Amino acid sequence: MRNIIFYLEYLGAEVLALGVRCMPRSWLPKLAAALEFCFRAAKPYRKLIRANIHAAMPELAPPEVERISRESMRNTFWNFLEFFWMNGDMERVRRCCQYPPDPALKQKIVDYDKSGTRIIFINPHLGSWEASGIMATMFGGIDMAAIAKPIKNPYINRLLNSGSREKAHGLKIIFSRGAAREAIKLMKKGMHLGTLIDQNTRIRDGGEFLDFFGLSVPSSVSPAVLKRYCDVHGMPAVIIYATSLRGEDGLIHPFCLELPRPFDEYPDDRAVIQEFMKISEAQIRKHPEQYVWLYKRFQHIPPGCPEEMRKRYPYYAKEPPPSFFRKLLPRKN
Repeated sequence: MRNIIFYLEYLGAEVLALGVRCMPRSWLPKLAAALEFCFRAAKPYRKLIRANIHAAMPELAPPEVERISRESMRNTFWNFLEFFWMNGDMERVRRCCQYPPDPALKQKIVDYDKSGTRIIFINPHLGSWEASGIMATMFGGIDMAAIAKPIKNPYINRLLNSGSREKAHGLKIIFSRGAAREAIKLMKKGMHLGTLIDQNTRIRDGGEFLDFFGLSVPSSVSPAVLKRYCDVHGMPAVIIYATSLRGEDGLIHPFCLELPRPFDEYPDDRAVIQEFMKISEAQIRKHPEQYVWLYKRFQHIPPGCPEEMRKRYPYYAKEPPPSFFRKLLPRKN
């Protein structure tokens, strides 16, 4: 029965994707606005988005929170519709994505690639994160692996990953389970890597509680771990914060930043990722309407959190169970 439901969901997604591909590109923002209007009726999701925005930026007045909430949902729909519309077609990608006029960014990526320096791209769910990997391979001319979280529905998972994403030349998708081993294997072959920075990673899986908008949230430190691994094994590597932001012209433009200090000046992996979290927060504050607030990012309250800080967490937050920190041993009979 479950497999039948999965397949029916897939058929619905395939029909939607096919319909979007047949549309003129100019229809996409209009359809996104219509979907956002319909989505307002889903009160639980509206509540979640508003709670996240308020937790991150409590200084904002309710009308501003409402504006960001609506524009964020519209941009999220726009990004997904555009992702299906591009469908790995390079001509369509060029119509949606544009490299900045300054060629220095492209040249930096090319120079790193030619020198054998592995690039570890990290980005949040800001702007069109789906376009980031496509732009890196198309404009930078590099081969790259992107870490993705698999979707429970195997048919939709194949549609999104082996379908639209991997149609971009030079882009390979690897899944989060066992990703570190596969990432190292591909980086040894000279490939670059892309991963998201704003997902809740359990402490037992290599996460650390880091500051994000003044609240402690669990985040993966694996980009720093991979960088140190490369250093130890004689593979030059660099971590770059990269996003793809939508401009006023409606096109997607890349934005990149490196660490303000040399990697070796940071005391540990935690400090490195915290620096990138600060960069990420600054960019989200500049473009809050392009961030995906429809995610329980502030879900886990760290043990020993002061009462005043605890009050800032949204309604859905709670302290994680012991299994969040360590695997529970099987019970003895």
